[in-house]
Amino acid sequence: MDFTQLQGFVQVAQEGSFTRAAEKLYLTQPALSLQIKALETELGMPLFERRNRQVYLTEAGRMVLERAQEILSKVEQIREQVAAYQGMQRGRVQIGTSDTTCLYVLPALVQTFRSQFPNIDIHLTNKPSGEVASLLKDGVVDFGIVTLPLVDANLETQRLAWREDVIICHPRHPLAERSQAEQGEVLPAALGEYMLLLLEEGSTSRSLLNQLFVETGIAPQVMDLGSIEVIKRYVEINLGISIVPKVAVMEEVQAGRLHAISVPWLPLRAVGLILRRGGYLSPASRMFLTMLQSELKDML
Repeated sequence: MDFTQLQGFVQVAQEGSFTRAAEKLYLTQPALSLQIKALETELGMPLFERRNRQVYLTEAGRMVLERAQEILSKVEQIREQVAAYQGMQRGRVQIGTSDTTCLYVLPALVQTFRSQFPNIDIHLTNKPSGEVASLLKDGVVDFGIVTLPLVDANLETQRLAWREDVIICHPRHPLAERSQAEQGEVLPAALGEYMLLLLEEGSTSRSLLNQLFVETGIAPQVMDLGSIEVIKRYVEINLGISIVPKVAVMEEVQAGRLHAISVPWLPLRAVGLILRRGGYLSPASRMFLTMLQSELKDML
């Protein structure tokens, strides 16, 4: 039994005619008949019966047809995947994302992707979510990984994972001592008691925090800083406290340089993918997104 026999068998079953099937396969009718005869001989039973110049499947033929179609479908999938892989031997993946994702989530994934596809260039542009959306619409990046929500009629969004934010402070800060002593939950009002170090205005995360302040009636004293790395450094020298993604401070917390406080009133943030509505993604970009979607949930 070989692929051409199965292909010929399926074509005859679909056409109901050896003549039409042979034309579709660019074979002579005798050649196609020999293929089917060889298949029937190997299986030990007839697959077709001929009545009034018409060709009909036998009971065995109907069973074989179902399996043959499955096999041909798998073969076609293999061809498509190989073609996509061949198309990825050269190319470029252009990603727009935030500092948090760029610094703390993507490095391991980029390393894995590069090891599998060393000839594909990866270009990362780290900007606030709103700017990533603009770059995507302008065609500068292939897709974006941003903090949701982000509403734009020209873009499609897909949630990838939930991100937990935590309060961070110096290990000897009063908030750290309070949480370690189990003196009750750290309430939102505590944010108004100390210098709050936050990303500067313009990021989605800052906008969501501003909304939280309004809803809870907090008027914190805020120092605007340009990146989470700068924020962490200032918190390490006890210049204030901050609210940052948990994934961004795991190393410092484990080393004892920072103390992280989980608080239930800080809502989980959605991290999502943004795409141009109706836009094209190269095989390389599609493969990167497949890897991203399978691994991101374990990272955040």
